[in-house]
Amino acid sequence: GPPIPKGLLRKLEALSYPELDSASLQGQAYCKIILWLEEEKIRLYEKIDRKALRDFNRNWYTHVQDYAKELGVPAEDLSERNVAAKMSVLNGLTNIAVHDIYRDCAEANELTVVPSAKAPEDAGEKQRLTALVPAANRLLDFYSLPTLPENAVDADTVAALRCVHARVRPPPSDAFGGTPLDLDRLPTGLAIDDPEVKRAAAVLRLLHGLELQQLQVNINHVINELQSLTADPKTDARLGRVGR
Repeated sequence: GPPIPKGLLRKLEALSYPELDSASLQGQAYCKIILWLEEEKIRLYEKIDRKALRDFNRNWYTHVQDYAKELGVPAEDLSERNVAAKMSVLNGLTNIAVHDIYRDCAEANELTVVPSAKAPEDAGEKQRLTALVPAANRLLDFYSLPTLPENAVDADTVAALRCVHARVRPPPSDAFGGTPLDLDRLPTGLAIDDPEVKRAAAVLRLLHGLELQQLQVNINHVINELQSLTADPKTDARLGRVGR
């Protein structure tokens, strides 16, 4: 029969389903999973009321529809041939079972919260360029630029090297079309009397505008990527997902 998605299998494994190797969305294998979830994990019905779920006859899917409805799990058009509905019901019931077990463990104070610890290699990944710091500092000092601390992260080291590169190889005179940038004519949007402060404010406003432009480019890129994922989706019920 149709295979159960790996995500569902992992949840059944976490619930210690005993017949995981034979678990399927077809025939009695599927019926056994639903019955096991009710009898061992969910326990909505009393034992005597589970008889309808134990009889795997032609009315079984009708009883499961009623059962799922009581639990708030959508089960419309549930039948042997409707694989998508069967998978949806199974997923909803396993979610309820996992939630119930988690809640019971939390009420019994049986859960241990382990704080996430950063892997030792994280620091190394951020400071792979430590050996370049002394040489970079000599260059920065030569060009009267701020030096780096000994434990500088790679991002700061790369930024410092870019500053040195800009000093070593200044842009050509025609980099901006041959027209020099007059800082005194840049709008600041503020009433500033000091000419030096006014130039600094103009430069900051210009840089902020450039950053906003790049932010808009990034936003447009993300929107395009999302649209490529959501436009004209193709449904494959056997995989339990929607999308390409």
